[in-house]
Amino acid sequence: MKNAKLKSIVSCLTVSAFLAGCSTVPTKTDNTDAASTAKTTETSAVSTAAASSKLSWDKVNDPSLKGQEITVLVVDTDGKIGTLFKQFTEKTGIKVNELAVDYNSLYGKITTAALSNSSDIDVVEMDTIWAGQFLKGNIAEDLTNVIPADVQKKYTQSSLSSAMFDNHLMGIPYYSSTKHFYWNKDLLKKAGYDAPPKTWDEFREVSKKLTTNGVYGSGWAWKQAEGLICDYVSMVYAFGGNMIGDNGKLTVNSKESVQTLQYMSDLINTDKTVDPASLQWTEEDVKNAFMAGKIAMMSNWENMYPDLNDPTKSKVVNQSDVGLLPGQGSIISSSVTGSEGIAIMKSSKKKQAALAFLSWIGSREFQVPFYANTGTYPSLQELYTDEAIIKADTTKSLSKIMPEFQYGHNRPNAPGYVEWADILSNQVVSGLTKHQTPQQALDEASKKIDEAIKTAAK
Repeated sequence: MKNAKLKSIVSCLTVSAFLAGCSTVPTKTDNTDAASTAKTTETSAVSTAAASSKLSWDKVNDPSLKGQEITVLVVDTDGKIGTLFKQFTEKTGIKVNELAVDYNSLYGKITTAALSNSSDIDVVEMDTIWAGQFLKGNIAEDLTNVIPADVQKKYTQSSLSSAMFDNHLMGIPYYSSTKHFYWNKDLLKKAGYDAPPKTWDEFREVSKKLTTNGVYGSGWAWKQAEGLICDYVSMVYAFGGNMIGDNGKLTVNSKESVQTLQYMSDLINTDKTVDPASLQWTEEDVKNAFMAGKIAMMSNWENMYPDLNDPTKSKVVNQSDVGLLPGQGSIISSSVTGSEGIAIMKSSKKKQAALAFLSWIGSREFQVPFYANTGTYPSLQELYTDEAIIKADTTKSLSKIMPEFQYGHNRPNAPGYVEWADILSNQVVSGLTKHQTPQQALDEASKKIDEAIKTAAK
């Protein structure tokens, strides 16, 4: 995840129905994984558009593609990724023109190209919350029946589901990302704990004992922004909820959602175990507070190391550990995905060459140096036992980070996500600050979101 932020959307793209794209939460008897996700895709996929049917996975290594030229739009602020693209050209003879941008410029350039039906861009980086818009807005090729099911099964659950909406695969999984649980081992030991909490009930009790001498049990990215939605969604699923109702529509005021917001409010208002500055913090602020030893536990992305053990930045060197976020009841763990995909623009005139590029992005040839050079976690499941990846894991956290990827859940990535996500985050803040009860806050969120969807659909 590129530091969760609230994204800017071009509002003229049509808002469609909020269809289910999320799996149920894995429990102690549930074997949900990328393979089952791929099987669902295989059995329930709708036929792709005619343009997609002309694409052939069997021809991604066709010599006739040599000499073609594609333009790839990705976030690459330091040039490391563009350097890797040269390896693809050396292998295939297909030239890659990299159009490198910062994250905040990415979606604007994609939608501008889509609205003008420009063929200047062939391949684009796709954040998980855009998959629905890419499908319903006719922005990208539907690859559901293009990328074989046995290939889809090779990716982590987090990365595969993040590239999907309503069982439609809109890109090749680019990398794996979820939030993870970090704790200060020394502080927990002083409080009498040899292991981190495994449930949210345990977390609440542990937090009370950890909050002492100016240190809070936890800190969160709970300002009104995307980070808040990430933590909220993660907990909703942990408490057995689902943000997609049985009717296939977005549901934000279910009993589990209300329970989640009540729990979050109790932590900060009743127990007072959450640093109150959390209501103004981003994930980076949370990381800084953890490194300063001001909070004992945090939920954050997988790129916290090596900074946590860098003595020039951190006061908790070798004191921290990382593992699964707590679950509740039969639910082992629940997190939110930050994985992304690489998609083919609908307006591209070099789609077969673009598909060859996607095939390479999803292969070991790209994923190993991608991790080694940037620290970005692979989407290919098999690479987590690959000797080259293990050797490149200088932080020695790979085996602790990887398990959470099977418990990642998407924010409901239907068309219009950003418009209503702003409404939801505002109402969650209202519940956290006790301007409204959790029930009142989420009931109002449901009403306002319904009105926003109806207005946008006119």
